[in-house]
Formats: sequence, structure tokens, C-alpha cells
Amino acid sequence: MSGLSVRRAVPFDMERLAEVHVRCWQETYRGMLSDAFLAAVDPAGRLALWKQLLDRPEPAEVWVACDDGMVIGFAGARRLPAPGSPEGHPPPSSGDLELWGMYLLESHQGLGLGRRLLEAALGTAPASLWVAADNARAIGFYRRLGFAADGAEDNITDWENLRELRMVRPTQTNAGSLHAR
Repeated sequence: MSGLSVRRAVPFDMERLAEVHVRCWQETYRGMLSDAFLAAVDPAGRLALWKQLLDRPEPAEVWVACDDGMVIGFAGARRLPAPGSPEGHPPPSSGDLELWGMYLLESHQGLGLGRRLLEAALGTAPASLWVAADNARAIGFYRRLGFAADGAEDNITDWENLRELRMVRPTQTNAGSLHAR
């Protein structure tokens, strides 16, 4: 797959990002959320979100993974407001940089794109993220890249009380270079 790339998201990507976002949710959360919940995920709602993020003078920090130019995943980072996250948890020990979302179609996992997306979004800076507590594959991926659970947990009530845990990467580690394989 020589046409794999990672680049900054642009407004032109909004519709495809909405489609990929819905499909990734359905793939990622199958078995963690009900089939009815996943079937009801509204692509129009995701499109509204992507318009809000990208169709503005200073777009959000979002990167896309592409296969021959077709968006197949994304990662987004943000600075948390002080003091701590909006959910009311104490601030992570890793500082205020947060990976707010990272998804990649199942068909393109295991090709090094996840690492490339994470590197584009966070570099090697200390950072935090939230991950579904039952998503063993994602937790293992983040651990290999230097993240560890810090004990903070939450339930997303709007997502059928999906349990999440926070993972942090306090400093750059040698536990897996962030360069593509």
C-alpha cells in the first residue's frame, strides 16, 4: 500500500470525515455499545461537528490518514482549559495536551498509520487521552507508544454509560519510536 499518507485536514475533507467517523464508531464500539445505538449514529450530526471544527478561520488541529488520497482515519488534538478537563477530573500529570479522538478504519489498522497519526497530532510531547475501558486493542496500542492509565475513569452517559479510562504519556519514551514502521 504505497499510497498511504498523513496530512492536515482541510474543509474539503468534512463529508468524508463524517462518513469515516460513523463507520469507525460502528467498527470500534461493536460489542461495547448496542447495535441499536450504533445504527442510530447520525452522519448529519458528525458532518455538523466536522463543519464546526474545520470550516472556520483557525481550524481545529486535525490530521487525516489517506489511502491514495481517500480519507480513512483521523486524529485530533487540543489544549485542555485550565485547571483540568471540562469533565471535572483533576488535570492529568502530563499537562494540557489531549488527543481528543483518533480513529482508523479496521481495513487499514496494523499498517503503521496509527503511529503516524499520533505523531502528527502529538509529536513526542507529554499528552493524555481517554479510551473505552473495554477497547483492549486501543489500550495496547497506546501502551506501546508510552501511555499508561493514570487512574482517572469516567462513564459517558449519552453512550449507554460507556466506561472510559484516561491514559497519559508524561515524557518521551523509548518504548516504541513514534516513527512509522
